[in-house]
Amino acid sequence: MSNRKAQLARTEPFLFMLMRSLITVKFLRFAFTKWLKIEKGVDMSKVFKLRQSALLCSIVAASLVACGGESATQIPGAQLQSAPPAAPPAAPAESVSFSGIRNAYTITRTATGFAVKETTGMGATVNVSATASLKFSDVIVNLAIGDKAKTISDANLQTLIELYIAFFNRVPDADGMVYWIGEVKNGMTVDALATSFYNAGLANPAVTGYTASMTDADFVKIIYKNVLGRTGNTAPPDEDVNYWAGELSSGRATKGDLVVKMLNSARTFVGHPTWGWVPQLLDNKVNVGLFFAIEQGLNYLTPKESIEKTMAIVAKITSSNIADAKIAINMLDLLFKSGAPYTPNGNGSGTGSSRDCYNKNLIKQGVTYSTEYSSKVTTLGTTTLYVVNYKPNGTVNFKGINAQELLTDTVVISGIATGLAGKIKSYMNVYDDESLYYGSNVTVTLPGFGDYSVIGTMTPPRRTPFSMAVNATDTQTYTFKQEASGLPFPMLIPDVTQTDKLTFLGIESVTVPAGTFSACKFKNESTSSGVASTSYTWQIADASYRGLTAKIEAQDVITVATKLSIQGQ
Repeated sequence: MSNRKAQLARTEPFLFMLMRSLITVKFLRFAFTKWLKIEKGVDMSKVFKLRQSALLCSIVAASLVACGGESATQIPGAQLQSAPPAAPPAAPAESVSFSGIRNAYTITRTATGFAVKETTGMGATVNVSATASLKFSDVIVNLAIGDKAKTISDANLQTLIELYIAFFNRVPDADGMVYWIGEVKNGMTVDALATSFYNAGLANPAVTGYTASMTDADFVKIIYKNVLGRTGNTAPPDEDVNYWAGELSSGRATKGDLVVKMLNSARTFVGHPTWGWVPQLLDNKVNVGLFFAIEQGLNYLTPKESIEKTMAIVAKITSSNIADAKIAINMLDLLFKSGAPYTPNGNGSGTGSSRDCYNKNLIKQGVTYSTEYSSKVTTLGTTTLYVVNYKPNGTVNFKGINAQELLTDTVVISGIATGLAGKIKSYMNVYDDESLYYGSNVTVTLPGFGDYSVIGTMTPPRRTPFSMAVNATDTQTYTFKQEASGLPFPMLIPDVTQTDKLTFLGIESVTVPAGTFSACKFKNESTSSGVASTSYTWQIADASYRGLTAKIEAQDVITVATKLSIQGQ
């Protein structure tokens, strides 16, 4: 979880100590598990199959705004794969069903994943994670495939699609591509991939035409048809078929080798006066495959349906026409592309200064303030309402440093951990142009189990600049050390080194349940233990609530302010 905890430090430094209490998943998990199971009747064996970080964020409710999660923990079990080739990927971390057909909805990228909205505008927007599977009444959309495809080279991606075409004369489905991309990343060679595809074809003779007893010549004819489009009047002469069949029978080539060689051979006909249409036909099949599986992330509802319909799609492709194939696919939401980057509001307004959104009064004695937030964890489908009360307490000594102390009380009002409370003492110095954050003392009270505390220190102290121009960035690396006390079990918390990058995107209007405000928009990028994450925050510029946070979008959590108040300014 450590990669999420500092993301708000530069935009809301007075909440930062709260986030840092969540840096280690092991801390308090033992107590949380017991308390939730005994007091709340929550089946933790099911809940912990989801993202641990999202869970802890929702039950601690201690500045949920910055919590997101590490790489997804897959739920055990395999889904049906649109074979051939058969592939056994684990089920996605999040699966969401919709009653209508795919064309009844639009899918739009957000900072946290994707937003699904009915085209009629009547239904509510459903926010899902970037790795979710969306089941409509006619197709299933794998949202992860676009980003997954970027993890291998374009050449390898093309080869995978060509293997689907060569062996089965169909475009691939997204789930199958996710699996085979993983195999490529694991080091599987093209020859080994081809052999695996052929073996999968043998397991589905009714749709592939492959049988263990087929002659080498019969196999060669199928590949000529699939790869080169040569059948009927353009069928290869017997001498060509016999040549390739001889390569197989002599052992000079395997069936996998043969397919790869024929794919390479097809590319040599570019510009040929007679056979120039062959590579163009192959290119068109690849392009439709990219559109179907990678851009649109499509699968049909059953393996049999996927095989038959994707073969029918390829049957409509010619060397000069892919329009009929796309009509058969019938996707109207052409603005959707599963791997497209998130570009919120053009990355911000591009105007203003971040200084307009900081408020030194929030650390001045005599000032108190309160924030109430509603936080939705998309992977859990839960919403938690919690209130945070703040009280500056003057200058104290923290680890040998004279620092200003801010007292914070957090209480969960409703949600999975109603009644859970936390007390935080944070230590910082606030100057005209920046703040330095040294650490915190976090105490969480679990009903029936008592108080557990963690003291955290940052080296060097976390610096937050107060004045940034539009598109300016600030990057810092620091080490965070934690000491646990009051725990009913031994706990050694390793030091964590983290790098944070903040970009100011400008001042824009943001609407949340607490109202509509002018707010500074920040992009927060964090890397810890080799894991990177991104979130966006909106910090209020309006005088009445200046310095408070209106909204946070992280990977798994969307948090909005429902009530805000400041007294004694």
